[in-house]
Amino acid sequence: MKVLYIVYWGAAEPLGQSLVLPAVERLSARGASLTLVTFEKAGDVEQGAPIRAVAKRLRASNVRWVMLHYHKRPKVPATAWDWAQGVARSVVAGTGARPDVVHARTFIGGLIGLAAARLTSARLVYHNEGFYPDEQVDSGVWVRDSLAHRLAGYLERRLYRRADAILAMSHSGKDRIERLPGVRERKAPVVVVPSCVDLDRFKLLKTSGDHHEGRVRLVYSGSVGGRYRLDAIGRFVAAARRTGRDVRLSVMTHSNHEIARELLSRGSLASDAWSIETLPHADVPQALASHDAGVHFLNPGLSDGGSPTKIGEYWAVGLPAAVTPRMGDTDAIIQREGVGIVVDGHSDVEYRQAFEQLLVLLRDSGLAQRCRRSAEAHYNLDVACDQQMQIYDRLTSGARRTTACARV
Repeated sequence: MKVLYIVYWGAAEPLGQSLVLPAVERLSARGASLTLVTFEKAGDVEQGAPIRAVAKRLRASNVRWVMLHYHKRPKVPATAWDWAQGVARSVVAGTGARPDVVHARTFIGGLIGLAAARLTSARLVYHNEGFYPDEQVDSGVWVRDSLAHRLAGYLERRLYRRADAILAMSHSGKDRIERLPGVRERKAPVVVVPSCVDLDRFKLLKTSGDHHEGRVRLVYSGSVGGRYRLDAIGRFVAAARRTGRDVRLSVMTHSNHEIARELLSRGSLASDAWSIETLPHADVPQALASHDAGVHFLNPGLSDGGSPTKIGEYWAVGLPAAVTPRMGDTDAIIQREGVGIVVDGHSDVEYRQAFEQLLVLLRDSGLAQRCRRSAEAHYNLDVACDQQMQIYDRLTSGARRTTACARV
């Protein structure tokens, strides 16, 4: 089984460390002959050490790596150049051993994979990582129904229409994709594969009964700005502090710290109530576990159906999650399994009510274990990789039978 795995992230950046490397290692261990194509950020390339560490790790897993350089500005020409070099290098990588499957992850990765699959006569698996055109609108990058939004939406629909199989991040995302006319007509399988967590690395580190009633430590892990409402998180923490508890927020991000500080200042959160740091990925599990709960607030908007990796990481180490609504399947899991709270509104009263709900939850002696079970049930990377191998086999079994018959 030869798989060309294309993703428009860097293997050395946090998303690559969290989502890509653990996945390709497991797929390779399950028998896939993998070529990984990534786009590395300039900072990681200049440092050298992160790239060498990735290369060593991939060699140990027998994964061939095609490392390309990510270009950021000017945005449209840079992305077009990345697409062109991605297609060219992917096709060259496939000429020696023609891939059976092109697994294209992320929107730009999907567009690269669409061309590469056609040029190599491979089957295309499109791995949805969110509804990119709508996310750009929700982030304030594009205006709804602008030329950029409509063009990207057309390309996204074309991807869904041409894919032989589609991986959705949540059941709500799956429902949205399956309603698209092109998907209905083609009858391509749509399989739910969340942004899973390496549960071997993110272990249960919280213990029952270690919460101090008058002191609450909250953590936010991930990008800031755009759709990610760190300013609203700041207001939530400020409202929580007005209940008289010692509530503090830690922000763990690789984003610009000045942007994070500016967003928190909008939330009227006192400067002594928060901290910001950038940690190596290996240190994140232990750092998360030193807190009481994780938070993640998103802008309401056009995009939904996601599966935030940080939620699975919070749960895996034993933290409940405080989230805003319409975050893929997260709301339903929280309400059904008691592993967090949903913050329905952004008034001071609603924030304080939500915080009181969180305090009640934190008194539950079985909370940490329940969070871990939710991570294992909904963010299990091993299960996700088994599903992907089944998809690969389903798409290529007919071709392999034909080849075998021809040899006979």
